[in-house]
Amino acid sequence: MEDNAKRSYIQIHNDHSIQDSLVIKKYAKYLFSLIGFALGSIISILIAVFEDHKIDLDIFSFYSDFYHLVIPVLLGLTGTLIGFLQGKKQDKKKIEQYELSLSQQTLSLIFDNLPVLISFLDTDLCYRFANKTHENWMGLSLGEIYGKSIKDVVGEQAFEKIDFNIRKAAEGNIVSFESIREMKGTEHYLNSTIIPYKDETQKINGYFSIVADITELKIRENKIIEQNFELAALNATKDKFFSIIAHDLKNPFSSLLGFTEILYNDYDSYDENTRKKFIKAIHESSENTYQLLENLLVWSRTQSVKIEFNPTVVNIKALVEENLVLLKQFALAKNIQLESIIQQDLFINTDRNLINTIVRNLLTNALKFTPEKGKVIVSERIVSDDFHNEFIEVSIQDTGIGISQGNIRKLFKIDNKCSLLK
Repeated sequence: MEDNAKRSYIQIHNDHSIQDSLVIKKYAKYLFSLIGFALGSIISILIAVFEDHKIDLDIFSFYSDFYHLVIPVLLGLTGTLIGFLQGKKQDKKKIEQYELSLSQQTLSLIFDNLPVLISFLDTDLCYRFANKTHENWMGLSLGEIYGKSIKDVVGEQAFEKIDFNIRKAAEGNIVSFESIREMKGTEHYLNSTIIPYKDETQKINGYFSIVADITELKIRENKIIEQNFELAALNATKDKFFSIIAHDLKNPFSSLLGFTEILYNDYDSYDENTRKKFIKAIHESSENTYQLLENLLVWSRTQSVKIEFNPTVVNIKALVEENLVLLKQFALAKNIQLESIIQQDLFINTDRNLINTIVRNLLTNALKFTPEKGKVIVSERIVSDDFHNEFIEVSIQDTGIGISQGNIRKLFKIDNKCSLLK
């Protein structure tokens, strides 16, 4: 509706301008014609008066029959020509004024509908022009903005950064910067450009300011950054997962290969009971290896946040013993004493898969970094917090080389690779 009103105004203004131009043109033509005809008539009358008083006018005697008519007509035509030229000049000036006015209106229409803040500040940093977008963004009318200091309009905190960049623009450079400003109770990310306005002598007479709201762009950029971090973490988890699979499955498969090789090569040299013992050991090792693979897959899901927490009642003593059986062959291969000194059944409410993965990983690392003929002992104790809530603390102690203080801080960062050696 507003746009239609503006277009109607321009059309009406255009019609009036053309009519005014025609009136001025005709008026000038007739005015000069009348002046010329009046001057000719006066001259003709004066000549007639001179003749009546017997003044010697021999120079006009040849024209005595018609100069009373020719002189007014001739001067009238001359006035018409002068009026035509003058009217044309005025008409051209009027058209130029109209085109200038139309250009100004078009620019104002464009500026007021652009989704950016456009303003002009004088050297005292007071507003001398502001587009209507200021009203929508700041909730202030143009009348409230005009003539006000930018400090009074944007506030003390925002002005500090603006003033710093305006001083840089005062050196004659175009300056762009980003800032965060609160508008209508909401924080917005803004990109501002300050352009110094110079006269012919390169003296700065003010500053043009263009401010664009880049909040949505910043939100998308931050989302991309977050996704990049998540992708990096997923890649690190994937690499870690394959590394653990390669390491943790190597020893069980070595045991399987060793038993099967002995049984295949020396099958006839063993009696039936010995062969059954080998087959039983192979079966147990296969079950343990399968369980290890299951635990690894559970662990991978926990790292990629694709597992739900399903708490149930879990017997810690039984869970620890299951893991000791799982890693028994690994401990025997290195001649390590692996045992639990948990004497009683202890029940807690937790996710069995998650706590099982934790215990298995701790035991595997303890066996890995404990030298031959060493010890790995699992123990427990009851602890309580300041609110008298009781917890079970499970400890896995080994006679290995330990972890340096610097590497302890990296233990729970999946994207960090470090050696646990001192």
